Amino acid sequence: MTYRPDIDGLRAVSILSVLLFHAKFSLFSGGYIGVDVFFVISGYLIGSIVLHDAQRGTFSLATFYVRRIRRILPALFAALAVTAVFALFLLSPQDLKGFSQNLAATTLFSSNIVYYLKAGYFENAAEMNPLLHTWSLGVEQQFYIVFPLVLLALLPYRRPVWIAVLLTAAAASFALGVSLVRDHPVAAFYLLPPRLWELVLGALLAFGAVPDIRRRAVRELAATLGAALILVSVFALSEATAFPGYAALLPCLGAALLIHAGRSGATAVGAVLTLRPVVFIGLISYSMYIWHWPLMVFARFHKGRDLSTKETLILLVVIAAVSVLSWRLIEVPFRKPATETGRRPSKVFARTGWVMAGLAAIGLLGHLTNGLPQRFADYTPQDISGREFYKEYTCFLETDQPPEAWPGVENCRIGPLKAEAPTALLWGDSFAAHYVPGLQTVADTLPFNIVQYTASGCPPIRDLPVTARPNCQDFNRRVEEIIDRNGIRTVIMAARWEWYMDTNALDLRRLHETVEALLNRGIRIVVLGQSPVFRFRNPYDHTYFMKSDRAYSITGHAADQPVIAATQGARFVDTSDYFCEPDPCKAHPLCRIRDDQGFYFLDQGHFSTRGSTLIVQSIQEVLSASDRSYGE
Repeated sequence: MTYRPDIDGLRAVSILSVLLFHAKFSLFSGGYIGVDVFFVISGYLIGSIVLHDAQRGTFSLATFYVRRIRRILPALFAALAVTAVFALFLLSPQDLKGFSQNLAATTLFSSNIVYYLKAGYFENAAEMNPLLHTWSLGVEQQFYIVFPLVLLALLPYRRPVWIAVLLTAAAASFALGVSLVRDHPVAAFYLLPPRLWELVLGALLAFGAVPDIRRRAVRELAATLGAALILVSVFALSEATAFPGYAALLPCLGAALLIHAGRSGATAVGAVLTLRPVVFIGLISYSMYIWHWPLMVFARFHKGRDLSTKETLILLVVIAAVSVLSWRLIEVPFRKPATETGRRPSKVFARTGWVMAGLAAIGLLGHLTNGLPQRFADYTPQDISGREFYKEYTCFLETDQPPEAWPGVENCRIGPLKAEAPTALLWGDSFAAHYVPGLQTVADTLPFNIVQYTASGCPPIRDLPVTARPNCQDFNRRVEEIIDRNGIRTVIMAARWEWYMDTNALDLRRLHETVEALLNRGIRIVVLGQSPVFRFRNPYDHTYFMKSDRAYSITGHAADQPVIAATQGARFVDTSDYFCEPDPCKAHPLCRIRDDQGFYFLDQGHFSTRGSTLIVQSIQEVLSASDRSYGE
């Protein structure tokens, strides 16, 4: 099989896209598509290897798997071992337990399945998982197990039969991904079946499913279009894009066009991809992918906040240095073992099995010991109340629940019924539901009844589609009917506004139209601004390890400004002012997270009962004044 430096150049484009996306450079909002480009490349290379061996009559499952082991596992195992050491010293018991589960899953090639079962890729808690990036390795490793077995069964047949089978599999996989991305977006993102077509696309190119491009002008056009599709994906897509689905066609077809054009002959784009610095980045791209995410997570963990631009640039230099060392000292030597013993499949499989067993055992130990809390003296985590008041699965709907599951006004009233009082509606996501404990404490003193209408991940915006929450649009459409049917006079809107802005899911035009429509109905509106959000998962862990009752919020007043502009006519309340002290010299405000009576937060940003009560009591006059102003 002939070496193609342009493919290493394409790897460089892929890893730089992912790296700059994970470094939070907003220009690269779709940089995560670098993984999809990697999938197409992997499919092409694996298909080429299998075809080459099949044509020579030397195809062997044992040889195939030995090659994959040497190529992938040494650097991965080294990164897992080093990451485990850092985790042992840095992570709290709760976080170490989660890390241990992920370590075992990664070792057993199933981390993508675990992450599908546990959480979404873009959630705040996921951002602090040092092994989150290994989901893509799980997809590839599962493909490497299945793909050669299928081809082994097809060996007696001619290549057109291979191509027909793969085309059928790719079409079915793509259709599955498109169908899942709306109703089951996490499954579409993480699992092999809806991603299979991306890898098979590359294999089809290797098998000659597309004729070579003989004319130079057509090759140039194909390569230019391919590069454009990838660049458009990197700069135009975002976390709010329904992905993979149809959107994945852009980077995958772009990668396929570049690979195929380069296979057919020279192009101008190919000349750029084969520049020595670009090729070198491609050579270290695997090590860079393996090491970059744990280093980023631990750097943010150490700082307790997002990194500044200067800190990010320093970290990128460190990542590059570690990647070069990993490539030179681990990848290269293990690909070509110096002794004949190191080439024997039985020896390779045995040694790999021992290492896998050891890493999986470490993961199991961390899980069974609940994260080894004995590492820390006087570590006594507390149960922080608040979530139990949300009325989950009834008045606070979870992702998989349809709007019809909301049980109605009578069942979602907060506090006792006041017969002659008007009704207010609390509308929003979990950052609206976290006001419920506080509202219950003051319900008797409010001049209205208040009803909870909340759903996970659903901002209070009419007709807004939310990729990861397929039921949100229908949930929010029902709000006007609920208002009209129950004579609601006040609407309190709250959400994790910054999250939807960061993912480009906050449609300010639709937010403005929603507020205008309510105001035109004579509804009084109170908009509760962005409350503080932090990097930690557990506030107790922060105070224990950082020895501080304060923490930097990853949100600031900038998160409120677009919401204020879009909600003119409503009463806006800045809720972060009650906890945080803005510092003009700092990008993020420093906030109190507890007092002598308890923690204000129960996780990375939801108010505890104590915090909810404190903030609601502080804004009680605003809420009450809003209702008394009717008839003016």
